[in-house]
Amino acid sequence: MAPSAAALSSFDMAMSIPAKDLFACVDHAREELHSFYPQALLPDAQWILNSRSEELGLEPKGQVSANASCRLMACEDGWLAVNLARQSDLELMSPWLATELEHPNWQSIQTVLAKRGGQELLFRGREMGLPLAFVAKPGSQSKTVCNKPQMIQLDDRAGQPRNLSGAQVVDLSALWAGPLCAHLLHACGAQVTSVSSLHRPDGAAQGSPRHYQQLHRGHEHWVVDFHDAEQRGRLAAALAQADVVIEASRPRALQGLGLDRQSLQVTKPQLWLSITAYGRADPQGQWVGFGDDVAASAGLLDWQDGRPSFVGDAIADPLTGTFAALAVAEGLARGYSGLLDMPMVAIADQCRNKIEASGRPIQCPLSSVPHAH
Repeated sequence: MAPSAAALSSFDMAMSIPAKDLFACVDHAREELHSFYPQALLPDAQWILNSRSEELGLEPKGQVSANASCRLMACEDGWLAVNLARQSDLELMSPWLATELEHPNWQSIQTVLAKRGGQELLFRGREMGLPLAFVAKPGSQSKTVCNKPQMIQLDDRAGQPRNLSGAQVVDLSALWAGPLCAHLLHACGAQVTSVSSLHRPDGAAQGSPRHYQQLHRGHEHWVVDFHDAEQRGRLAAALAQADVVIEASRPRALQGLGLDRQSLQVTKPQLWLSITAYGRADPQGQWVGFGDDVAASAGLLDWQDGRPSFVGDAIADPLTGTFAALAVAEGLARGYSGLLDMPMVAIADQCRNKIEASGRPIQCPLSSVPHAH
């Protein structure tokens, strides 16, 4: 009989153990994953957190993120993390601020924000699909409400424990968190097929090619034209037969293609991992988020003299990818079949709690010392 969703609400994946820093957070997940698969050659915490930054020579500079696409910008009631990760985000600045910016840039945006309330702008921007986060001033009661990672849509195929040895994993995700999860599952014995879009290729392949190749090493790679019904049909069949599916899009994206779990004819026990910025429930399920702004939303920041600073490189991504792999391993071992909701903000929030529980300040994990993988 399938376990109830209520019984899984405390599915915290070692999050209750205090950790002195972000490396220790990752190590806890790695050790738990290794206990399931002792033969797995897992990358170390240094590589997981810092591999992309070492390739590209990145580090955050106070209120500017490591990749410089996100900034913590002062507003009347705190700060807004504004992530201009896409050209379309920059084009939305004037409508979002309801002010005509002839040449939108960081300086002109900051000038407007300084006189506006951040929480009101947060709501408006998220409705428009902008990746934003609000950071309250020290002492404020404002806090992001985080849904825990949990199994939802449990089905009656749950039952016998399963493992990753020879398991078929289809990875629909891009960028970092999902591919890192797939990379770790492959190290544990899974056969991974990475799927990319013909018309919207993974930006990481060009942006950080060495890191991309490392994450996808040993995977089969499909390039799919999602406008082609025949190719969508072949992908749907592969998804229905997979033991594990990884995806990291807003729920409506796959629903519109008929490639969401509810639309497929799944006839076997299957764990479907859904990585989102803020969880699948509305309205959070429609909010856009990337590693830096999501971490800011969770308060995973370094505070100096009453001002917040970024830590790490898109830090919510590697943290989520690591704990997602552990969640899949635990879910299979418990015999679960269904959809696993994995909000990035929840992982960032719980890692922050782990460090704060140890009495240590949150510090940037980036180091100039390269580590082999």
